[in-house]
Amino acid sequence: MAKKLIVVESRAKTQSIGKIVGKQYEVTSCLGHIYDLPAKELGIDVDNGFKPSYQIAPGRGKLIKQLQADAKDVEEVILATDPDREGESIAWHLARLFPNKNITRMSFNEITPKAVKEALGNLRTIDMNLVDAQQARRVMDRLVGYKVSPLLWRALNNSRLSAGRVQSVALRLICEREEEVEKFKPDEYWKITGTFKGRDAGAQDFEAVYFGSSDGAESKDEETKIENEGQAAGLVETLKACSYAVKDIKKRSEKRRPQAPFTTSTLQQESSRRLNFSASKTMMLAQQLYEGVDLGEAGSVGLITYMRTDSVRVSEDARADAVEYIKQNLGPDYLPDQPNTYKSKAGVQDAHEAIRPTSASLDPKNIAKYLSKDQHKLYQLIWSRFIASQMAPAVVDVTRCDIAGDDKHLFRATATVTSFDGYLRVYGLKSKEDKEGGDENGSPLPDLRAKEPLDLLKIDPKQHFTKPPSRYSEASLVRELEERGIGRPSTYVPIIETLKKRDYARLEKKSFKPTKWGVIVCKLLKENFADIVDYGFTARMEDELDKVENGSKDWTKLIGEFYGPFSKDIVKASKSMKFEEKVEDKCPECGSDLAVKTGRYGVFIGCAKYPECTYKRPYGEPDPKADSGSAAQTPAVEDKCEKCGSPMVMRTGRYGKFIACSGYPACKNIRKNTGNVNCPREGCDGKIVQRRSRNKRSFYGCSKYPECDFVTWSKPVEGKACPECGGLLVHAKSAGENIGKCINEKCAATVSLDERESSEE
Repeated sequence: MAKKLIVVESRAKTQSIGKIVGKQYEVTSCLGHIYDLPAKELGIDVDNGFKPSYQIAPGRGKLIKQLQADAKDVEEVILATDPDREGESIAWHLARLFPNKNITRMSFNEITPKAVKEALGNLRTIDMNLVDAQQARRVMDRLVGYKVSPLLWRALNNSRLSAGRVQSVALRLICEREEEVEKFKPDEYWKITGTFKGRDAGAQDFEAVYFGSSDGAESKDEETKIENEGQAAGLVETLKACSYAVKDIKKRSEKRRPQAPFTTSTLQQESSRRLNFSASKTMMLAQQLYEGVDLGEAGSVGLITYMRTDSVRVSEDARADAVEYIKQNLGPDYLPDQPNTYKSKAGVQDAHEAIRPTSASLDPKNIAKYLSKDQHKLYQLIWSRFIASQMAPAVVDVTRCDIAGDDKHLFRATATVTSFDGYLRVYGLKSKEDKEGGDENGSPLPDLRAKEPLDLLKIDPKQHFTKPPSRYSEASLVRELEERGIGRPSTYVPIIETLKKRDYARLEKKSFKPTKWGVIVCKLLKENFADIVDYGFTARMEDELDKVENGSKDWTKLIGEFYGPFSKDIVKASKSMKFEEKVEDKCPECGSDLAVKTGRYGVFIGCAKYPECTYKRPYGEPDPKADSGSAAQTPAVEDKCEKCGSPMVMRTGRYGKFIACSGYPACKNIRKNTGNVNCPREGCDGKIVQRRSRNKRSFYGCSKYPECDFVTWSKPVEGKACPECGGLLVHAKSAGENIGKCINEKCAATVSLDERESSEE
């Protein structure tokens, strides 16, 4: 009975920790929660101090017997669950399985021999403040979900809906951003770019942007707005007639400091931008790296520290480890004069270190053969970010050249060139959103002198339009939640996954767009539960939970303060919550009123006399059976069904717009809608549509087939024509770059699409 039992959360951690502690300990895993609230009832006694009714989680009975058998002949059970609120709660529940054993708790931030042995030397009791903070969150979320969701079911006739406390706030963010996008009206503006060249032999040409009228001023900080084509055309004629000379040259050096090591939020954001990983995939891979990876003869090794953290703090040992690696592998020039330090944002828990490698010596290139491709990508990102955070700043030389035209007009050229790469040697720039910045024009300006005359080689006016605010991506939604103080590191992924699972929002081109369900649910919650979806209220609740964690507030008192006003809202909403949507037209089949209806599979418009009349159509779409002169008619497609000859029409289904036969349901022929791309054949006014070959391979052809037999295997580029001949561009790739290639063989011009595609995301 000399051995001690260590209980961890996963089998991977069992292997990693077992290797470290040796044979004097038994190590087993509990595989997560053993007890939880009941699935089919509230499980909260609101009249008795909000006491939770915990039950054995489904499927855990056999595991409980195994854990109790493992502990039968040991004198002490050491609970080694994750070092956060949820991990502490799991440990608290586990303790009840071993009523006659000495129960202790060990906590570590990384699975390394040093960290695990230090934790074994500093065993403690279960921290009830952490447990109570987790109970408060769980109870609060259960009250919201189980009290509000049934009201949504009744109002919308759909039992698949839910109203989570934090997910509803995230949904509001997405819906309100969509409203901004829909209301946005673009403003036209023009930019004029001039190409200049000095008169010395061998002088290099360079580009500068028109900045406005100089009016004899020494400098001008704000670019003059050119509002329309007429103004731009007049300026171009004036500028062509000017004589040009260098007015002023200013040079400066800037130091650009590395960013802090990753927190959960910044890791999810950067992984999305650089690796195209979803938040859930990022955390799944990070969990694997934390729990341990088999490195051959070295066995299972934890590669990173705990990945749920909001702190940028690192230990002195970790800093010294990174400094030694930099000194030995990169040289002393890459070390800063003073150690780099970083401050966490106000209000963070700061319970754990930043996410970092457990050892700087575990260079990603040396262990790549032991990792999956995606594991290696994420580890490389974490490792390089941490090493870079301890390196010297990069030094960039910024040159700004002002060019005067007849002392009345000003052009400006700016170039940023890296003179010392510093931390960029390890963590180079990969994204336009990198805050450090990068070369603005990719090359330095030529050597120029003040008052040096210049020749204007070319002048190029281009039309632009202001763009609407970007929809939220997973990364930007996480950033917004963090900046507003909504949620915590462990909650970001569940929030996002719930929104997708409930079909409240969908990712289109990597950006969230609310579904009709999402918009309707958000509207009902804002009208009936203003506090639940209030940004400030939700952030204050997170602060209150932090007070419970640090012991300054009782968790039942917090729930009581929340439940009082909330219960009144429930009573009020139970009487008033309903969804109403007016429909002006009549049922085309029986002439009765139409109503907006909701069901398990979506929102639709149906006849009020159902089931006598079964007419229905998608919500928000015009009547496809209306007369041709009606404004409500479904948009027709200039094409006929190749199966029955009936006209084809544009319709909207669960997955977006598609082209369908108007003879439905007798004919069920459909095609994917590819947008509004004109057929390139001369004299043809058809549109390009997607079809499938006999082998089910997609191709693109004219909607006027068989009158026009144009086809291509390549997807057409929508909204952009060939810049040389005006012909059709199709998607292609060249050296990894997305390009549009002219389909006209005599032209074969190409244009980069990367900038355009990124702006649409």
